[in-house]
Amino acid sequence: MKKIRYILIALSLFMMLYNTGCKKQLDIKPVDNVEQDLAIKTSKDVEGVLIGAYTAAALRGVYGGRLMSTTDFLADDGDFSYFGSFFDYTQLSNKAITINNFYVEGVWDDGYNTINVCNTVLANLNLVDPNKKDKVEGEARFLRGMTYFDLARTFGKAWNDGTPSSNLGVPVVLTPTTTIPGIQLVKRNTVAEVYAQAISDLTTAESKLEVAKSTYASSSAASAVLARIYLTQENFTQAEAEATKIISSDIYSLVPLFADEFQNPEQPTHVFNTSEDIFAIQMSSQSGFNALNEIFAGSEFGGRGETIMNDQHFDLYEKGDDRANEFFDDGDIYTAKFNNVYGNVVLIRLAEIYLIRAEARIRRPAPNLAGAAADINIVRKRAKLPNTTANNATTLFAAVKHERRVELAFEGFRLNDLKRYKESTVTKDEDGNITATFNWDSAKLIFPIPKRERDANPNLIQNDGYQ
Repeated sequence: MKKIRYILIALSLFMMLYNTGCKKQLDIKPVDNVEQDLAIKTSKDVEGVLIGAYTAAALRGVYGGRLMSTTDFLADDGDFSYFGSFFDYTQLSNKAITINNFYVEGVWDDGYNTINVCNTVLANLNLVDPNKKDKVEGEARFLRGMTYFDLARTFGKAWNDGTPSSNLGVPVVLTPTTTIPGIQLVKRNTVAEVYAQAISDLTTAESKLEVAKSTYASSSAASAVLARIYLTQENFTQAEAEATKIISSDIYSLVPLFADEFQNPEQPTHVFNTSEDIFAIQMSSQSGFNALNEIFAGSEFGGRGETIMNDQHFDLYEKGDDRANEFFDDGDIYTAKFNNVYGNVVLIRLAEIYLIRAEARIRRPAPNLAGAAADINIVRKRAKLPNTTANNATTLFAAVKHERRVELAFEGFRLNDLKRYKESTVTKDEDGNITATFNWDSAKLIFPIPKRERDANPNLIQNDGYQ
């Protein structure tokens, strides 16, 4: 199994390099070896590998949708019910993940595949045209930094759970693996070390990329992930500063109607980013499909029709909230956010940035409550709601948590919000009765290190609660 696993990794990288870089046939030597002096020779070759990094990030296992769906299933306390045949999702919903859960393995595998391709790009920056070098480096560092942050908070303890400088996160690997003998049997770095690497990558990306709207990574996209990290670390001053960079650029604007943010044309097809999208995985019929559509959409719109919304979720919405209309009745009720099989997977959008800044303004050492209320009201206005009546730190904090719950529902935010707010989640039976309660710091709310990875690399220590 170990040998097979390593060959698959090497061949995967080899095919990516071949398809995106070289223009002439390679003199292929051993199947377990990629000779970089043959595969990557020019600036265009490196730029091709960078496109491969976006392709890797778009795989279903990670940013193609399953990173978000798996964490939302793990966090769910009864907003939806799953009646499907994918037992791995049932494990997540029941907070009973096994060490060979297919979707958890996919997050790890596709995450590290993305990192490895980014490392290949960064190792060959000397070949890049000087006029393009900053852009190439910035995009690779953005993807690597974002991926490390997300891996750390799914496979490691939350930042506010114990001591980040001693809690184990995930391995930090900064050099590419291109050969079987070159496989690195790494140990897990601490949560603090992984966050530091992510911040370093994203800060560099922010400085090297343009503040401009793009389907690729931008300075604003890097600022957005930095804002998420600083909010997670309770560095509210920095979180506000990063969010303000994006808002003050005036490059992005909320679409007029909430439903218009979600790409649901009459016929499944690729749709370009909206004015609100800061970074999205671009999907099309040639690139695969949106895994959020697979798990959340009804069968009429290409989904499996197995994840049904419950009354508990609808009870969250205030009367007149337009966001309560973003659902589809097909005998059962489904969210309509992902009704386009080839809709982009939107990872960062402006509404989230307003809510990050609102929370940071409430919780920073010198609160700006008026500014926080103004940010909340921008999001509420688009939802056709009146201004918030909250007028102090306690009620405004409750308001921003509520807005995140209804504005960002099913987009992959719930688990990490629970942990930041130190709130619990539950499992329920078919009658809606609570069968178990899980505190925010429960070991059951952290992904296990996949068994396959530990079989191949005994240096990977397993998380508490798993064998």
